[in-house]
Amino acid sequence: MSYTRIGKEDWTVIARMLRAGYAGTEIARTLGKDPSAVNRHVKTHGGRYGYDVREVRRQKHMHRVDAMQSIRALRGSLLRSVVRLLKLHLSPEQIAGTLRLTGASIVASTIYRYLNERAPQLKKYLRSSKGKYRRRHGTKKREGAREQAKKRRIDERPAIIERRSRLGDWEGDTMLGRDKRVRIVTFVDRKSGYLIAYLLPKMRAELLASLAIARFCRLPKKQRQTLTLDNGVEFSAWEQIEEKTGMTVYFAYPYHAWERGTNENTNGLLRQYFSKDLDFNLVTPEELAHAVKTLNDRPRKRLKFKSPRQIFQKG
Repeated sequence: MSYTRIGKEDWTVIARMLRAGYAGTEIARTLGKDPSAVNRHVKTHGGRYGYDVREVRRQKHMHRVDAMQSIRALRGSLLRSVVRLLKLHLSPEQIAGTLRLTGASIVASTIYRYLNERAPQLKKYLRSSKGKYRRRHGTKKREGAREQAKKRRIDERPAIIERRSRLGDWEGDTMLGRDKRVRIVTFVDRKSGYLIAYLLPKMRAELLASLAIARFCRLPKKQRQTLTLDNGVEFSAWEQIEEKTGMTVYFAYPYHAWERGTNENTNGLLRQYFSKDLDFNLVTPEELAHAVKTLNDRPRKRLKFKSPRQIFQKG
């Protein structure tokens, strides 16, 4: 992910967080971008109070239209010269530099754009048809296999976790609404059913991990023993959670939701307040906190009609 480029997937997040009153540095931290890049983008497209995703989209479209004008200018004898030099295996930079010596007005980016948009069959004459940089650690498939191999599976957990005889053994997952980019992250203690939940305004594993670390580190050490997670990519920064909290992280097997039954049941209770067809962009942290408090204070039959909060705080 680029640290400076603000992509179209970021525009709605920026607009949403601006409306909620977040500062530019907080938005940048959520997006994983440089604060100066975010502030420059917002200033260019209407400022804090005039930022509108539709207007950003229109302006970006006009930039693309302007870029296409340069491709249209590449025709006739100029185009024939470019193709001839390309077939001699000159790079677009070398072609542009050579033709400028003859008085032609052309830049390398126009040639690259022409190859991408109009003549991909000519790419074979480029000296390097692959990416500029070689992957250091093999293919994505092998990298994924290595990451899976590092995970501890649920059947490696100590028997004490299965017995629900102590506090601090948690299960974690995320809940989706209408907008799949915004989620509610939930962690539930297996013994007490005590719930921790927060909004995730952008699907970034690092952001999820940092917010989880902040919440778990508020708890005493004896109340953060282990954490069993779903296999979603949103939990790919699990090693950070393990390092900062001291909790041992385990993973359920793919498509085995029943292995995190406490978490799944609690998510079902939370759905009473936040249904699947609800846009989580409209949910405020205060509304979520109120729902979590209600569930944590609700008596449970399996707890002999005590509340999760009573059991959790007693421990």
